[in-house]
Amino acid sequence: MTAAVMPGQANESELLVVLTKMPGTTVEAANAPSEKAGNMPDATLAALDLADHTEFAPVTKKRLIVLVEAASVLNESASNVQRGSLDLRWDTPLMGRLADNWHLVFSDRFDGRVYSGLSESRGVNTLREAYVTYQPGYGMSIDVGRVNTRYGVAFGYNPTDFLGRGTVRSVISADPESLRNNRLGNAMVRLQQTSDKSAITLIASPKLGDHPDDSGGSLDWGASNPRNRVLLAGSYRFADNLNPQWLLFLEEGRSLQLGFNFSRVLSRSTLLYTEWAGGRQPLDWQTSLPASQQDIAWRNRVATGVTWTSEKGLTLRLEGQYDGSADNERALSVLAAAPAYAMSLGNGSAGSSAQQALDWVAPRRSVLVQGYWTNVFDQYDLNLIWQRDLQRQRNMGFAELRRHIGPVDLALQWQRIYRLGLDRQIHADQRWQVSCGYYF
Repeated sequence: MTAAVMPGQANESELLVVLTKMPGTTVEAANAPSEKAGNMPDATLAALDLADHTEFAPVTKKRLIVLVEAASVLNESASNVQRGSLDLRWDTPLMGRLADNWHLVFSDRFDGRVYSGLSESRGVNTLREAYVTYQPGYGMSIDVGRVNTRYGVAFGYNPTDFLGRGTVRSVISADPESLRNNRLGNAMVRLQQTSDKSAITLIASPKLGDHPDDSGGSLDWGASNPRNRVLLAGSYRFADNLNPQWLLFLEEGRSLQLGFNFSRVLSRSTLLYTEWAGGRQPLDWQTSLPASQQDIAWRNRVATGVTWTSEKGLTLRLEGQYDGSADNERALSVLAAAPAYAMSLGNGSAGSSAQQALDWVAPRRSVLVQGYWTNVFDQYDLNLIWQRDLQRQRNMGFAELRRHIGPVDLALQWQRIYRLGLDRQIHADQRWQVSCGYYF
């Protein structure tokens, strides 16, 4: 969700950033470990092959990848934070060479933070994935366990990413790709069948908890599996350059939601994409209210854009976003009139979450412009983003310079965002982050 931000449930002083970045273009010290990609972004490649790559899955030749990272965050209007992180990804045949059609996938991240003056520390563990895959053949696969799925071809805002809402436990970067990768997966059984021209996926995700749990070592089933849910996704390749995807999503106690993902290569370097979701539902910030207080109606959510990539590694993007489920003007009016005890946004209490906080200030309409240049000079990558909230007429910005030195990544980030404070007012916030990561 692209919107102004505020602290999350398990990340008291770092802010949930709503600016976006080209997913997967290079190794991100704040992201889940993956091998450095080429000039074409992974998200663009996924859009070109939507039927087979609807979920984010870093392509890597290594079975075990470990990242150790240290970062320092300097906030202008909040406490400074020092962070140490351990990130692990493991993908291995379950029974060695005896059964290559059985695989075990395990992905976990631990973030330890020390706050200003060493007066407080906190550790948060995020079990992103832990599942077993069985491939009986004929294009079929069965996954059982906790899986971090990702649907949608858009970059800054994914309306069809139905299962990913409210699953971020620890915000460690201003990069939404980091938010998507470093979040809780959902407990599920996933069946997939692919052929030369079509693909179909059925996901059954049961309810395992009632409320999010912000304790550091929690598996947090209340955030990842709060209701019984079913998702059906299918795609058909009408032509080499035409492979749309349709989705049906149903969760207990709520109306059926429809989704559609589409991308089209206009030329060798230009990609056009659209993502849409629609269905009857309340406004996002009303979901925790009693049903009698919810304004339920058909609401459309859309993200559409175009990217252009040069042979020199420069990618330019223009993306428009519309969220019919968001209305930050009305949400903030309700918040201002509510009694103090009625809200617990941003205080880290059980039942609050980074996503719920976002819903109060999500813009209905926004536009994003990005320039991302890989290897702009001697293993340096540059990422610049400007985003405009068209409802509240506010600008947000993000800049990152990243240096690759063998297994080491050094990064300097700057961001200007807007967040919802405990005084129920929107505040401009600027911060710097310096990080150093080492990949084993």
